[in-house]
Amino acid sequence: MRIIAGRDRGRRLKSIDRGDVRPTTDRTKESLFNIIGPNIGGVRFLDLFAGFGGIGIEALSRGAAEVVFVERDRRNAKIINENLAIVGYEDDSQVINNDVLKALEGLTGDFDLIFMDPPYEELELYTQTLDKIKDYKLLHPTGIIIIEHFSKDTIALPEGYDIIKKKKYGKSGITLLKIREGEE
Repeated sequence: MRIIAGRDRGRRLKSIDRGDVRPTTDRTKESLFNIIGPNIGGVRFLDLFAGFGGIGIEALSRGAAEVVFVERDRRNAKIINENLAIVGYEDDSQVINNDVLKALEGLTGDFDLIFMDPPYEELELYTQTLDKIKDYKLLHPTGIIIIEHFSKDTIALPEGYDIIKKKKYGKSGITLLKIREGEE
């Protein structure tokens, strides 16, 4: 796992070989940040189901002001903290080691970008997470939610969301959403 652009381009990050963690591929990561790239400087970024933290750390390298990582697995959260120390972003980030649905209750809103990458096979988590984001008003009115999912799956969107863009990258799909105006 490596950082592909920004201040720490080319830096390797720590990961461990675990079958239950699926880091975002460099190709998908590059495409994702090409889509949102110009909008990353100075943003508050929420990385849900963070794994080893690659997406959130990439956002920091590209100029995000703050990243909050949420990861329920204790070992993965420890690796996120180690990776943040490797690149020196401890002061610009927070790692929450908790279940995403529980952690969302304690967060305060106005995240500019929210990235979520639940386990592909747990489709209900997509809808439940989107419901909580809207219920707790965690997204800035002009903010964007980025969902990584299995490219062949169709995500059931709760009421009040609009799709901005959909892309497929091999087995991975990326869907960008916004909350419909008046639904905040």
